Amino acid sequence: MVKASCRAYEKANPGVTIKEQALPADGTFDQYIQSAKEKGMLPNVSYMGEGDIQKYNEMGLLADISDIFEDGTVKEKLPAVTVRDPKTKKIIAVGLSNQINLLYYSKSKLKDAGIATPPTDVSKAWDWDTFVTNCKKLTKDSNGKTAADAGFDPSLVENYGLGFNCLREFHLFWGMYANGGGVVSADGTQFLMDKTESIEGVQKFADLINKDHVASSATYSYTGGAGAVADGIAAGYAMMINGSWDIANVKDNDDIGVGVLPKMKSAVTVNCGGPLVIYKTDDKDVLAASKKFYAYMVDPEQNLELVKSGAWLPNQSDWYTDSSLLSKWGNEYPTGAKEAILSYVNTKGAVAQWPAYYVPAYNKMNATFEKYIDKALTGKETAKQVFSECMPKIKKEFESGTVG
Repeated sequence: MVKASCRAYEKANPGVTIKEQALPADGTFDQYIQSAKEKGMLPNVSYMGEGDIQKYNEMGLLADISDIFEDGTVKEKLPAVTVRDPKTKKIIAVGLSNQINLLYYSKSKLKDAGIATPPTDVSKAWDWDTFVTNCKKLTKDSNGKTAADAGFDPSLVENYGLGFNCLREFHLFWGMYANGGGVVSADGTQFLMDKTESIEGVQKFADLINKDHVASSATYSYTGGAGAVADGIAAGYAMMINGSWDIANVKDNDDIGVGVLPKMKSAVTVNCGGPLVIYKTDDKDVLAASKKFYAYMVDPEQNLELVKSGAWLPNQSDWYTDSSLLSKWGNEYPTGAKEAILSYVNTKGAVAQWPAYYVPAYNKMNATFEKYIDKALTGKETAKQVFSECMPKIKKEFESGTVG
C-alpha cells in the first residue's frame, strides 16, 4: 500500500522519482541510518519506531518541519501524534497513524456468562472492580468452576477472562496513567513513574495474573502473552487488551467486538504511531521536494486503504469531527470500534501521548525498567519492592535529559 502511494505521487508529479526501501523494525534500521550518516547518504524521508525519534533528533539529523504546518501545507494533526523537539518545541515529525489501546472481546463468551458488552463511551467505562469481577466470571478451570466460584482451581485454568499480547510499555504504562500516575508529565518536565499511583497501577496488572488468576502469565517482553486478538480469543481468552492496529485482523470475525478500556482512577488510553521525518540537507531543492512529498504521505486521504482496513487510524484532527470525512472510514470496523475510537479522541484528556515521542531518555529508562519489572509480573516481588530497586536509576536517567 505504501508503494502504491509512492507510484501515485510520481504519476501526479512528473519528473519526481521515489526510491523506497523497507527495513525490518529491529536493529537493521539503526545500522542503516548510522552507516548512511557516515557516508553522507541519509535518506530524504523515512518513518521509524517511536523510540528512535529523539535519538536521531539529538544527533542533529532531523529537519524542522514547522513551516509546512504553519503555512497550511499540512493540516493540523492530532496532538497525540505530533512530535516536537523538547527544547525548541518545533515540530520534527508526525505519526503516520494514530494507534490507541482498546478492549477487544468475544460477544458469545460474554453472552454465555451473562455479561453486558464493554461500553464504547469513555464516560461510561467500567470501573476497575467491575472489570475484575467480569474477568472472574469469564475465567474457568477444567472442572467448570469460574474464578468467582468457591473451589476454583487456578492451576487448572482452561479459559481466561483477559489476555494481552505482552505487558510491554504500551499496556503497562497505560495502567500507570489510568491510575492517576504515569511515566512523565505531558510537558516532559515531571517524572511520574515513582508516584504511588503509578506503582499501584502496575500492581493491579500483576494482581490480574497472580492474585485474581484471570489472566495467564505474561512477562514484559514480546515473547509472552496471548498473541494477536483473533488468535487469543480462539485459544480461550474472552477479552484482550491490544492496539487498534489489530482491527485490520478481526474485521471479518463477527464474534469480536471492541470497547473502551476499564478505568482505574481515570478513563484513558495511550497512543503510538510510527513517526515520519525529513532528514536535514543543505540542498534547498531536495528539502522542498521532500516537504511536498511529506505533506502527501501524512494526508489520510492518500493512505485511505490502510485507514479503512483499521491497520492505521487517521492522524488528522478533522477526520474525527467532520461528517464528510467521518463517513470515509471505520464503517467496516468490528462492533463498537469506531464509537470507542471517536470517544477517546474527542474526549479531552482521554489519550496519553506515549513518552517515547517526547522524552529524550526514554529508551534507556525503558531498558532499565525492563530488567526489573518481571519480578513484579511473576509475583516474586510486589510492584512497590521492584520500583524501590529501579526507580532511583530510572529517575537519574530521566534527569539526564539526553538519549545517550
